[in-house]
Amino acid sequence: LRSETSMRSISKKGTVAMRVLAAIDGSESSVRALRYVIDHAGMFGAEPEIALVNVHLPISSVRAKAVLGTDVVDQYYREESEAALAPARTLLNSVPCNVIERAIVGQPAEQIIAAAKQHKCDVIVMGTHGHSAIGNLFMGSVAMRVIANSPIPVLMVN
Repeated sequence: LRSETSMRSISKKGTVAMRVLAAIDGSESSVRALRYVIDHAGMFGAEPEIALVNVHLPISSVRAKAVLGTDVVDQYYREESEAALAPARTLLNSVPCNVIERAIVGQPAEQIIAAAKQHKCDVIVMGTHGHSAIGNLFMGSVAMRVIANSPIPVLMVN
């Protein structure tokens, strides 16, 4: 967690900035979704507050953790999150907004929703990987689970 804002930002024009959670997995589609937020910033308030969230599935093998050690596994998660969040940081460098970064280990859909609730986000923005509806039916994508379970609106960007 890099920085956090406890109150809503209010621009000089009196508009309240929205809090946007951008689910970033390092894919081009997640960066495209963030680019949409930047390009349409007026929809989200003068200077939106953006929570960049990267979630990794936990390494399921207790044996792997025992052999590798907790420090190695934690370092792996940090390096993977850094790599996934780097393109998003680059995009946001020249954009006037408040940014919060979160790297989380857990079930992606559940953690995305929990982070959005925790940061009192107004919307969750996610990229689609361009799968067809029938493909999503069989794949059980993270995006579909977020849409199905989130009490917070979800904006999908293709």
